[in-house]
Amino acid sequence: MTQVSRRLFLLLLGALVPGALNQHSDAATTKKLSPTPTKKKATPTPTKKKATPTPTTKKPTTSPSATSAGKSSPSAQPSPSKSLEGLAIAKSSDLALRQTKVFYLKDSFGISTGYSLTRTTRGVVAFDVKCTHNGVPTNVSGMQLKCPAHGSIFDPETGQVIRGPAVEPLKSYKTVESDGEIRIIIS
Repeated sequence: MTQVSRRLFLLLLGALVPGALNQHSDAATTKKLSPTPTKKKATPTPTKKKATPTPTTKKPTTSPSATSAGKSSPSAQPSPSKSLEGLAIAKSSDLALRQTKVFYLKDSFGISTGYSLTRTTRGVVAFDVKCTHNGVPTNVSGMQLKCPAHGSIFDPETGQVIRGPAVEPLKSYKTVESDGEIRIIIS
């Protein structure tokens, strides 16, 4: 009986072992028998909105209407000369005719940039104060803009070179004068 039980054991072993080996090798190659969790969609984090600048003048929402006397009221819309373009750099009373002064504006980083303003018979003209020869700021010297580094001299009314070594005129800027202030348009 021992021989029969050995044969039976080997027969069963021979039938079970190849199936067990196949299952073990399949499990080793796939490794995805358990379900994987699904990823949830990330919800966006709220961000702070940047503050938008508010206009300093309000536009009227009503149109001019006729009064009881039949006259129409004047328009409340600002005229083109009163539009607020550019940056306020000086008061109108700061400059007399044929007078040149240097005014400074700070940019968003706090860096000051100088601009020469001169009141002419044509209005107020503005120029960058940096010498076009080497970038050194010019100074008002009498009725001229003079570079202290190499002696270039510029006309404060036109920005043209009077004496070198600079050969290029100063960079000019458009100005607007209204409501008692001078505004410079930097673009």
